[in-house]
Amino acid sequence: MESLAAEKEKESAWLKEYTRKKEKDFGNNSRLNALRIIMTEKCNLSCSYCFVREKNRGSHNSNSPSISWEIIKKAVDTLASINNGGDIELQFFGGEPIMEFELIKKTVSYSNSLVRNGKIEKVFFGITTNGTLITDEIARFLKKNNFLVSLSLDGPKEQNDNNRHYLNGGGSYDDAVRGLKILKKFDNFIGILVTPSVKEIGDLARACEYIIKELDCKFITINTPQPIKGNWEVDGILFAEELKKCFQIAKNTNSIINHFGTRVLYALNNKKPMIYGCSKYGDNYTATLTVDGFIGPCIVSWQYKETLSGLDNFNLSNSPLKKWKFDKPYYFKKCLRCVAKNVCGGPCPLEVYEYRNYNKTIDHERCRFFKNFIRWAIWYRE
Repeated sequence: MESLAAEKEKESAWLKEYTRKKEKDFGNNSRLNALRIIMTEKCNLSCSYCFVREKNRGSHNSNSPSISWEIIKKAVDTLASINNGGDIELQFFGGEPIMEFELIKKTVSYSNSLVRNGKIEKVFFGITTNGTLITDEIARFLKKNNFLVSLSLDGPKEQNDNNRHYLNGGGSYDDAVRGLKILKKFDNFIGILVTPSVKEIGDLARACEYIIKELDCKFITINTPQPIKGNWEVDGILFAEELKKCFQIAKNTNSIINHFGTRVLYALNNKKPMIYGCSKYGDNYTATLTVDGFIGPCIVSWQYKETLSGLDNFNLSNSPLKKWKFDKPYYFKKCLRCVAKNVCGGPCPLEVYEYRNYNKTIDHERCRFFKNFIRWAIWYRE
């Protein structure tokens, strides 16, 4: 057997080489081509697992922050500039972005004018909505501009309404399904977003099966559990077991169910280690535009000021965004000996940040998830 010193030397060399490859790939090939625009922190719902500031949940309060047209225009111009006329993507997010529908229309009109004037090649639009405020006018507009509409819905009525409700406690299911039907009437491209929660994690597969069979929606994305002080709240093993069922459901129904386990099969089938977090796809990655005009590296958390870049004179090469992306791929020593190290990517930068500042435990539900899921994936992959 190798000596402990030899093992440590090998691990150290491996980590240095992997970090070098990550930095080279990011620096030479990747580009910031997409912005998740936080249109507003206002929302007409008060979902139990929402990560937007609690004071703005379930609120139409005009004092809750919303973005300005000046900030959006500056951001779109910046994105077009750093992509040298290439394609860009704008994702409208919140809060509930439909509450700023007039501003969305203005942003789409301006972006399309950049295409007509040759400033960018194409622009792709997406929106994440709870669906409750959809009207014929809105659905028609989204279709006309080829939006990908991501509608948040967590399954059957009783399951959805346990977490997705109004401030008065009333469930959102009926209104969300009404919005879904309107979107379908105008033939929009719709993806359903399902959020795993502590209360409903054991029924995740059942929720997806219901959405496919009862609501006739065959494109589903299961959100990745978000870290709370660096750790998931949901049980990692139970999450893995539910996702295994989802793979079979998708296969049996000729549907698509995207989720965190997909990266495992991708890595195995392509023999390519996964070293990036969720905001990078292929050679492109997404940043967040906050309501007050900052660019953040994380698409689910933008409350830490030291991680944000100012929009004025934005420079990718020396921004906090690039530093965030260059964090070591495996922060914990035990990651180097883990069976899942090449399909996990290590803790994401947000998990590392919160670990450093809030929670020093390494007993992570994410680790349990990957160790369980990879053993199944090795046999399942095709």
